[in-house]
Amino acid sequence: MYVGAPPEALPRAAELIANRPSAWNPQRWLGHPRVRYGIREVGPALSCAAGVLGFQVDLESLLDALAPRGIGAFDFGAERTLRVCIPAANGLFTARSLARMYAALAGGGELDGVRLLSPMTLARATEPQVEARERAVIPIDMRWRLGYHAVFTTRGVPYRGFGHFGFGGSGGWADPSRDLAVAMIVNSGIGTPFGDLRIARISGAALGAANRRARGERTG
Repeated sequence: MYVGAPPEALPRAAELIANRPSAWNPQRWLGHPRVRYGIREVGPALSCAAGVLGFQVDLESLLDALAPRGIGAFDFGAERTLRVCIPAANGLFTARSLARMYAALAGGGELDGVRLLSPMTLARATEPQVEARERAVIPIDMRWRLGYHAVFTTRGVPYRGFGHFGFGGSGGWADPSRDLAVAMIVNSGIGTPFGDLRIARISGAALGAANRRARGERTG
């Protein structure tokens, strides 16, 4: 697991499907100058309509966050991209390694006798922050921590769960109350603005299994 991978790890990196010419890439589409102009033109009217329905939507801020200018020409899978450290964009890991990192967080910052974070640091990192009065990018309460957000699954939102789901569909999370860690990795590089929804289904299945384990039932 790397953020800024060494040369010997690069041959193991999967090809991103979004890099193929025929692939649907929402960031490339949203980054097109004509599309950006059109969204900015209709943005105020759509924001007003959403406000009537009780939603806060700022399309211009959403566009700048998910598809900033020039993103369509940025190659996330290029060797020079993977070798530098871009914490928000170029993590390179397997699902197992990402799940083990979250397992350390679920275990209070320690895994297999190795402490990575102190309890104080972990508590600070996972403490829910004060909700903003306005939501410029995501119109729902994400229960933000310091980089982590709430975990949304097909079986609800675990109260103590925290993690992060990426735009392309990969993500992971931990729940200390259940000693549970979950991760899913894809090479699609695309999806909905909130990631590939398969992670919500996998997370729901894992949450259900953990709940059955806590009740002493067979998990299959």
